[in-house]
Amino acid sequence: MRARASYYKATAFLLAFFILFFAIAFTFNRHYPALVIAGESSVGTWMSGVLLIISATISLILGMRHGWRPWFVLAAFFFVLALDERFMFHERLKEWIIFSSHTNQTSRWVYELPATAGALVGVYIAIVLWKYLEGVSRVLLISAAILGTASVTIDVFAAGVLWEECFKLLGELSITCALLKKIDL
Repeated sequence: MRARASYYKATAFLLAFFILFFAIAFTFNRHYPALVIAGESSVGTWMSGVLLIISATISLILGMRHGWRPWFVLAAFFFVLALDERFMFHERLKEWIIFSSHTNQTSRWVYELPATAGALVGVYIAIVLWKYLEGVSRVLLISAAILGTASVTIDVFAAGVLWEECFKLLGELSITCALLKKIDL
């Protein structure tokens, strides 16, 4: 019972921080709420990096407790995502593809290869995690997968950066909570 209580306290603490963080950010930016979440130097991007680092750290702890496979691979995945969030590797690769193609005949889908490749790696990671998570953590994993898929789809179709970032943040929050549940067992 004590372990379950600590998971709920940790999750409540994380959710309270998440809500308080964005409440303060929206209060200071009430005239331009999109700037809170969207944009590479926004508070939403910072929060995304924090959630990814937390997920990577939890994965490292799980690796120390349960053996390196698959937890250190997952930690590396989350660390790479955090680096990409900060340094925009996949956006830069997309720009390089666009500007290095010397023809206007190149398919728009070729430009989206970095995002598509990242999504495929994400599917693989979700499948791996499915094997090691159970109960509520699996529900949170499904939630993260749906939200991540929605975020990538919106990104690829350029359908609105605000929704893309919102779905991404909620997906990262879901996976962080799922890992918190696993560490509590």
